[in-house]
Amino acid sequence: VPALSVEGSNTSVWGSGEWWMFLSAQSMAVGTIMVRWVSKYSDPIMATGWHMVLGGIPLLVISVLNHDPALNGHIQELTWSDIVALGYTSIFGSAVSYGVYFYNATRGSLTTLSSLTFLTPMFASIFGFLYLGETFAPEQIGGALLTLVAIYMVNYKSIIGEK
Repeated sequence: VPALSVEGSNTSVWGSGEWWMFLSAQSMAVGTIMVRWVSKYSDPIMATGWHMVLGGIPLLVISVLNHDPALNGHIQELTWSDIVALGYTSIFGSAVSYGVYFYNATRGSLTTLSSLTFLTPMFASIFGFLYLGETFAPEQIGGALLTLVAIYMVNYKSIIGEK
């Protein structure tokens, strides 16, 4: 849980991971709410595809403007294993998962669906523990428990309503 450090003149908000995470959460919230409106006029899967293409264009422009090494000839250094991993991540980690998410967002409770996105960092931490030998600090375990309690509380009304 690193703290935001301010060193000399390097105090740009664009260099802060916290700022980028805040922007990504806002983007996801707007997309989740807008998908119901967009789905009235288009297929949710198609809308997800265009969402990803249009979201990738600014990232490509930023990479070109910053002379990203991946765009300057280092692509030839990728192995077949790297290409397969990138393809798998692109298809299943992005396209399929976002398609399923937005498809479900058009059908069910947005509150319930959105609350489940808080499990993403927990799964990342668990897989990091299982496969990469990472450890948990007491603050992380407390945060995970707090997250689980919060998800339960958000979904409590719908859980009771089903019984």
